[in-house]
Amino acid sequence: MLALRIASWSIVIGVILVESCRSTLAEDSKGSRSLFNGQDLAGWDGDPRFWRVEHGELIGETTDTNKADKNTFLIFRGGEFADFDLSFKYQVVGFNSGIQYRSKEVGQWSVSGYQADFEGRHHKLDGKLVDRFSGMFFDEQGRMFMGQRGQAVIVRSNVDKPKKPRIEVIGSVGEPTELEKVIKRDGWNEMRIVARGFTFFHFINGQAMCIALDEDVAMRSSRGLIAFQLHAGPPMQIKVKDLLIQELDQ
Repeated sequence: MLALRIASWSIVIGVILVESCRSTLAEDSKGSRSLFNGQDLAGWDGDPRFWRVEHGELIGETTDTNKADKNTFLIFRGGEFADFDLSFKYQVVGFNSGIQYRSKEVGQWSVSGYQADFEGRHHKLDGKLVDRFSGMFFDEQGRMFMGQRGQAVIVRSNVDKPKKPRIEVIGSVGEPTELEKVIKRDGWNEMRIVARGFTFFHFINGQAMCIALDEDVAMRSSRGLIAFQLHAGPPMQIKVKDLLIQELDQ
């Protein structure tokens, strides 16, 4: 079971749901499929200025001379997903990225919806560069910051300001700076996302980073697109491989 300091029994339901999944990708790949063939961008759609495949790796990159003027996304065109267990390996250098899920298209190579963040160290804290956001629960072009790394949260609606939900922190999976130590700065990291109903688990290298229950009925999403983000701003690069998804019974 997950090591979780619980402030509310509500989160126990989410833990039980995930722990009782039919099988995890780490234990049994039966029923899982790859979303990336390791050879080209077949099945994916993104701005060709920024995305390519090399050495079996999906690569997204911006540079000083090849900048993105807004967040841009590589979108999987092979279908939408509802409940799933998704894993992939990644490296990130320079800035901020993330994987979108249960998202919707809102423009050319632009999406909104749930995001599991991953980034390089680029925030300054006490004179040091730190990673503040990897593993957090975010809503791109929507409700924004909903669950920080280390938190277990319930997202509740705000009728007066729909994009400013009420966030109730109900538990913890660890102290954020300690959790950052799990993330490798050289070599590959593994991100795993479990979405079941409206309970979401984000893991990096086997460590739970954030758990969220979305009870905001008007704003939440039950299914949607998967996409990778390149953030507008400083030059950056992401590499992705071994992208597997197992759809779960609803």
